[in-house]
Amino acid sequence: MRAEVAAGVDPAGLLSLYAEPTRRTILRERVRVASRRPLADEEVDELCAELFGFGPLQRYLDDPAVTDVLVNGPRDVFVERAGRLERAPVEFRGPDAIGELAHRIAASVGRELTLERPFVDARMRDGSRANAVIAPVGGPTLSIRKFERIAVALEGASGSWRASGLHPDAAALLRRCVVARASLVVSGATGSGKSTLLRSLADAIPHDERLIVIEDTNELVLPHPHAVHLECVPAREGGGVTVADLVANALRMRPDRIIVGEVRTPREASALLEALSTGHEGSLTTLHAGSAAGALDRLELLLARAGEVAPAAIARHVARAIDVIVHVARGRDGRRAVREIAEIGDAGARPLWRAGDAGVAEPAGRLAARL
Repeated sequence: MRAEVAAGVDPAGLLSLYAEPTRRTILRERVRVASRRPLADEEVDELCAELFGFGPLQRYLDDPAVTDVLVNGPRDVFVERAGRLERAPVEFRGPDAIGELAHRIAASVGRELTLERPFVDARMRDGSRANAVIAPVGGPTLSIRKFERIAVALEGASGSWRASGLHPDAAALLRRCVVARASLVVSGATGSGKSTLLRSLADAIPHDERLIVIEDTNELVLPHPHAVHLECVPAREGGGVTVADLVANALRMRPDRIIVGEVRTPREASALLEALSTGHEGSLTTLHAGSAAGALDRLELLLARAGEVAPAAIARHVARAIDVIVHVARGRDGRRAVREIAEIGDAGARPLWRAGDAGVAEPAGRLAARL
């Protein structure tokens, strides 16, 4: 039936095809005709998901309340809703069914799962991330993080960062920092809300400025009228296009600000800090770290590994490139909140506000002069 309904379509593209609502409607009608017997709507959905989508996981990927789908085994499937994991009443036919889906996910992004490379991290066309692992290292298992275009305001009565515990004066300070072209780093763990806060901060950028947005996959749907998006190209047989490559190219695109979705490698950190040190102020990026001070240490470590700055000058180089670090975290109740704001100077990270503080400290030094 798959061959009849999707004749002429590259099998590797079926997952992306099925993700598009218009194409899904067409496929559903074709399946209804090809089945040659009456089918209930629920049967059509299950059959289409099996043939073209994520099989028994499709219902959860279509559920807006679900943020993560985790498959540990045929009968061990978990989903995350509102920051809490729960077992899903669904199962695969067996390990081979999970393995087949893992191979389809890899093929959809032009990669292969092999004995030599038995894992893959795939960025789907809609921005969702899928990690698949097969034998001999384990599994087969799947971990899928859905991409949500969440718009959260810095301030507001509900559904805002302020409503999640950010002090009103701290929210106002962050807005002032963005407008004044301070360079900000948003730090936090996986799933803590870094990208969401980055979008919130970008909302404060004046609309007469030109943004160059650089990401692995286009996820940052920014509320700005003049944003140019650049995406990395995964390395296959030849060399790919990396974040560092795109940062270097962005300097030739007349940017007012450069926004990098996430800094992960020494080369990326070196390229971004070089851009900031050459007058491209007001940039925003995210970084994995456990605190504001930890983010500063991680930047220095990445720069040291890059080997492009003398060890004695690394701390000074980072301090002069970055103005503010904002740390976000997810609590046990699943709520994501800003936990710390620190200004960066020659002496390191100086806290301006921490969750629970009754007020915000006055910025000093370079940040005070900028504001």
